[in-house]
Amino acid sequence: MKNIFALLLIFSTSVFAAHHEEKHSDNPPALVTEVPTPYWEFVEIIGLLTTEEIINIIGEPAKKIDIKMKSSREVIASTWYYHNLNTDETGKYFPTTELDIIDGFVEEVVFMNEVDEAAVIEGKKYEVKKPDTLF
Repeated sequence: MKNIFALLLIFSTSVFAAHHEEKHSDNPPALVTEVPTPYWEFVEIIGLLTTEEIINIIGEPAKKIDIKMKSSREVIASTWYYHNLNTDETGKYFPTTELDIIDGFVEEVVFMNEVDEAAVIEGKKYEVKKPDTLF
């Protein structure tokens, strides 16, 4: 009787265990698969994405500037520049969109009407939503 009970227990455990086997992915599916072109919609979405997700969606920036600590040479912030990525209210493209990135997320977006990133000009600046503030 004990042998039959032991066999039944082993058999039932394997059947129930097989039922619960699932494929687990290390990477959850992306919440956003594309970013909108109008600047007011872009600002609402871009702060939710990591730098890796941004590159996967819109590609590498045309220009990238890393700001590093003198002591450790660790990158603490980055500025990325994209060209003809976003439109204004009339549908006209901003020549340059600047993304200011800290800790892997966009902190600020600047839409510039000048193509020269080296020029010191003021564009339309927007603070972006952070993932922590959504929930």
